[in-house]
Amino acid sequence: MSRYPLSVWIFALVLAVITSLPYIVGALSTPEGWQYSGAAALPPGIAVDYNSHMAKMWQGRRGEWDYHLLFTHEPHPGLPLVQGFYVALGAVSPFSLPATYHLMRFVLTIGMVLALWSFAAHFFDKPSERWTCLLFATLVSGWSWLLRFVPGATDQVSPIEFWLIDAYNLPGALFMPHFAAAIILQIVAFLSFEWWVRKPSRKLLFMLTFALAALSIVQPYIILLSAPLLVMLTAYHSFSTKLLTRRRALWLLLPLGLHVALIGYQYLAINADPIWREFSAQNITLSPNNPLFYVFGYLPFIIPIVLGMWAFALDKSDDRWWLPLLWIIIVAGLLYAPINTQRRYLLGVQTPLAALAAYGWTHAIMPRFGLRWRPLVTGIYITFAAIALVLMILSNITTLSNPYAPNSPFYTYDELIGYAWLQREADDDDLVLTTFDENGQGSGGRLVAATGQRVFMGHWIETVYFDEKVAQIRTFFNPLTDDIWRQNFLRDAGVIYVWYDDYARALGNWNPSDASYLEVALVSGTVTIYRVVGNG
Repeated sequence: MSRYPLSVWIFALVLAVITSLPYIVGALSTPEGWQYSGAAALPPGIAVDYNSHMAKMWQGRRGEWDYHLLFTHEPHPGLPLVQGFYVALGAVSPFSLPATYHLMRFVLTIGMVLALWSFAAHFFDKPSERWTCLLFATLVSGWSWLLRFVPGATDQVSPIEFWLIDAYNLPGALFMPHFAAAIILQIVAFLSFEWWVRKPSRKLLFMLTFALAALSIVQPYIILLSAPLLVMLTAYHSFSTKLLTRRRALWLLLPLGLHVALIGYQYLAINADPIWREFSAQNITLSPNNPLFYVFGYLPFIIPIVLGMWAFALDKSDDRWWLPLLWIIIVAGLLYAPINTQRRYLLGVQTPLAALAAYGWTHAIMPRFGLRWRPLVTGIYITFAAIALVLMILSNITTLSNPYAPNSPFYTYDELIGYAWLQREADDDDLVLTTFDENGQGSGGRLVAATGQRVFMGHWIETVYFDEKVAQIRTFFNPLTDDIWRQNFLRDAGVIYVWYDDYARALGNWNPSDASYLEVALVSGTVTIYRVVGNG
């Protein structure tokens, strides 16, 4: 407590509460007999990833530490440590899984703010400068929404502030606890290295080793940032500042070696199995084709950074600034590198951007204003730069206050009866035929999140051969399809139950009740569960 001013604790608590408001509204708006899933409503598709996290937590709750893909029917080996954050969270959960998820998100949001304050304190001595850095690292988002005023600029891609939650610290923590955890671990790892270089101790080396090991599980993609960054900083301190001797530098083989080994194991394990390889191939998270989205998306940071470059150049040399500079340079190089996971490296980059922006703001921009005007100017700038964040929170509050809206993240009474029946009657490995489409609509993801049951499809990435299965499920519910095809399809996939609801009805007016190979197991209003005769 003594390391952090009371005002920082209060700020962290306020942000955790504010980012919880949409979920509180969702819980309070739930109609009688319904259940709020715990997912956010916006951006579109965010509930799909939430369902994936629930699937991992279900496996942890059942004591299954070797993670399987619950959104696909093909047999495949479980992989220990893969997606280990949510598996472990489910294993230790004392409450309902959604409650545990949001409790962890709340706690880690507070922890993230405290970690960001520590990062600011590493570069700034004055409390006012640290606060400026903290505001840039939390409240500020982007201005790519200004591109909406440019004809045609956002026809293909929406402003990144409203969907690319990896790009900003607080929006990431608003939706996913592992994002906040990754940002905390980044800061712990990189600051531990910085402190260890200047004042070596076993404690700092252990902190660095632990943080990198944990990052290997929480955010394995970081290896393309962390390894080059730490190697470059090690070389700099070995040959330029002379703060590191060759013997001391060799000690870094311990944390880096463990970091590489843990991520290398996951990479090799995924690529050793054809189903996991296909999952990896579908894991495509590319940057927007137009770099202007990044330029405007980070414009609130770029402006003070550019204006502060002259002051930074004239300032006396301080080797601490190589950390944020190299961090940003490496991320910039990865954003359009020939890899499928380009934008995943944005996670946490707001942290070094905030430090450099705070320097430019306090050293180049604020000296142009009198002392009495500086808080006002800073407040206006931060407020304008936080518009997208405020709109995202308010839009979720508004949407979640209306549970009857189409595709809302609420489970209806009919669905809950069906979920309860499956949990009571079906085995965990029994496959349920579900629906899901390119827009993220369908029964599959919802059913997995609510029950932890295995389904035929329910996620863009975790449903292997996704495009093929979208076509298969449409063929299945097409009234013109031959029954022999359907029977062969159900047998080959190993389907035990068919979940029939309004999503399935929208695919075609074929009536499963007319099929001799399906028998009614449960009827609950709009939901009917059929058992496949002869399977299981």
